[in-house]
Amino acid sequence: MSEWSLNPILERNFGNISYYLVALLALGLLLTWVVGFRWTASSLKRRSIISALRLATIVLIILAMLRPARVFIETKQLPSTLIILIDKSRSMSIEDAVGDKTRWEVLEKMFAELAPDLNSLGDNVELQVYAFDAEAMQLAVKDGKIALPKTPDGQQTDHGTSMRDVLRREDGKRLIGFIIAGDGAQQTREGNTAPAQSAARALNRLQCPLLAISFGTHRSRQQARDIVLETMPDNLSVYVKNELSVSGTVRVSGYVGQDIPIQLVVESESGKSEVVATTSVRANQDDEQLRYELSYIPEEAGEYQIAVKVVPQSGELTTSNNEIPTYLSVREGGLRVLYLQGELRLEQRFLRRALAASPDIEIELRTIHTRDRDQWPVKGMRPLFKPDTFDAYIIGDVDSAAFSVRDLALLRDSVREGAGLIMLGGWHSFWPGGYQKTPLRNIMPLKVDPDIDNRSRQRFEDFIPPDLHIEGPIKMLPTPMGDDSFVMRLGPREDNLAIWEELPPLAGANRLGGASENGFVLAETEEGDPLLIAGEPGGRVLAFAADSTWRWVMQGYESEHRRFWRQVVLWLAQHDKAAKGSTRIHLDGRRFAPGAPVTFAASTYSAEGEAIADAQWQAKVTLPDGSVQTMRLARKGDEMHGQFLQTDLPGEYVVEVSAEKDGKPLGSADSQFLVYEKDFELSGPTADRALLASLADKTKEVGGRMIVPEEVPEFLKEIAKSAEKFEAPVIQKINYWDRPWFFGLIVLLLSVEWFLRKRWRLV
Repeated sequence: MSEWSLNPILERNFGNISYYLVALLALGLLLTWVVGFRWTASSLKRRSIISALRLATIVLIILAMLRPARVFIETKQLPSTLIILIDKSRSMSIEDAVGDKTRWEVLEKMFAELAPDLNSLGDNVELQVYAFDAEAMQLAVKDGKIALPKTPDGQQTDHGTSMRDVLRREDGKRLIGFIIAGDGAQQTREGNTAPAQSAARALNRLQCPLLAISFGTHRSRQQARDIVLETMPDNLSVYVKNELSVSGTVRVSGYVGQDIPIQLVVESESGKSEVVATTSVRANQDDEQLRYELSYIPEEAGEYQIAVKVVPQSGELTTSNNEIPTYLSVREGGLRVLYLQGELRLEQRFLRRALAASPDIEIELRTIHTRDRDQWPVKGMRPLFKPDTFDAYIIGDVDSAAFSVRDLALLRDSVREGAGLIMLGGWHSFWPGGYQKTPLRNIMPLKVDPDIDNRSRQRFEDFIPPDLHIEGPIKMLPTPMGDDSFVMRLGPREDNLAIWEELPPLAGANRLGGASENGFVLAETEEGDPLLIAGEPGGRVLAFAADSTWRWVMQGYESEHRRFWRQVVLWLAQHDKAAKGSTRIHLDGRRFAPGAPVTFAASTYSAEGEAIADAQWQAKVTLPDGSVQTMRLARKGDEMHGQFLQTDLPGEYVVEVSAEKDGKPLGSADSQFLVYEKDFELSGPTADRALLASLADKTKEVGGRMIVPEEVPEFLKEIAKSAEKFEAPVIQKINYWDRPWFFGLIVLLLSVEWFLRKRWRLV
């Protein structure tokens, strides 16, 4: 049986309306044909020939738009399908069977003995066999004998991807059984078993039982003695003479009660390796995951390759999983900022992200929840407020009751000795937060009116007085003094005010009342209410009435948001005058798996600390084999972004960028990253019968279960008895509009028409 069907262009987007669209296009083409026939200056014969050729072309184009197809439907008797999926990964080579045999040897013997049973399945059963590691590959079967690989050599084991691939290949068939044979060890970079569970559920919907055959023990004789370094931080950075903490996890099997040494090794630029820190872990039980921590204080700035290493122990199966490398960036200078936040708000997330984009600013967040105010004042704040601990402090909507008087006095003294402080708007900031009765009163650049301030105290259980706040939307604009300040400069002097006027309005603000005698207003609303007030009581202080600058980012002004907050911190830390031009590069990571994409961002700054957005950039990557590849960068705000994809070769890569403007160099920067191949298969190749059992359990209502090799022949006999052929429609669709000859015919008609027009001098 056959039938014709039409699938007009744009049908997926417009449904039946697509027929009308094709009709309109066809009408337009026919109108041009009529006009051409009537207005061509030539004899009737020649016009008729030309018009016939053009009409034939139009008919073919209309057919191409309608996309006709002939569908042949034939009902056939098809056999049921039995699928066998065999694990061929390297973990199958582990010796943990009777007689010191490998898992693979036991599997080979089982399928060799099953050959007669597989051969006797009959015509009603189609047998499809696959082997898998990271993906599935089909195996040949002849007379029940499966052409197994000679050795299991797969570098990873991915049950989910392989099962889904097999189901896709066998789509449309009636599945009566799915046998998976392996050790169940899921060894991939992601280690995610969810796709396998999803594939098992798909089998259950198809009424197909999954039978799992497990090989190997959960704790093999050899693998029982192994130490696996599981995690180590990546993309480490620290400032010179600051402490670096490196922590992670290690899994210990077979060395219960023994001290296992762990080292932090730093390789200098000259290539010399040095153990800079050592610790040890001790397991109290087998297969225990333990946490390690190593500390190191670098003395010189630079880029260093570092690694955490577990000292190899006697009897380990493999030592390839005892080490993880990465890079460490040691930088000069740097600013440390402490952000004390009340309840978490959007402002802190965007503010921290903006400051974290500056490699010379390190920000630490501490959240002081109001739900814990029965335990206020918060303990342990004193070390944070000591002089020279942080360069600047940010306090965002934290009530003064959260701090002891002694702690705030220590913070006041730190500010007087040079630290910076900014308080952000909020229900419990400034005088509503009670700070007029704390040691911070004398350093805050706010006007003090005892009569008003005593009434402005905001209690947690009270309503919010509307006269203490300015309702949004609020435009933040620089004052004449602010227009000259480093804090408020978002562009050239002549464009600065226009940039501020373009920024989205803020959601609301505290009503500050005014500046103190020693304070000066840098920003205000359109109505003249102060929003940003500065003071210099030794160090520098800002009172910022708002906490919704995140709106700038959400509406496309991320670079302005980042620049504003960077300049705020630089000003508070008194680094505004010392800002230096520089070119920087930031990689999203420093350690990657083979084939993983590597992304990075580059930026360059003027001597005034302003990003140079119109610089011209060049970028290249040096590969481990010494070859060099150039890269194209894409602009995103003030930064240039790049992505490198050719990371198949393990080893060290170097990314180099350089910037120039008007032919003058602005600077260059480089950074290294590692492509590191982890031995997934032997990093923990114990059998995982539980995974196979969980997959089989997903189909237990249709007969899925765990079985042992001795049960397989009986299952095959049941399959052979119950299997029968079934009728299924086989659909074959032939498209005539996308054939080469169809396109060739259109080209031929147009060519002949053009040839005749040239010959008859009609063009």
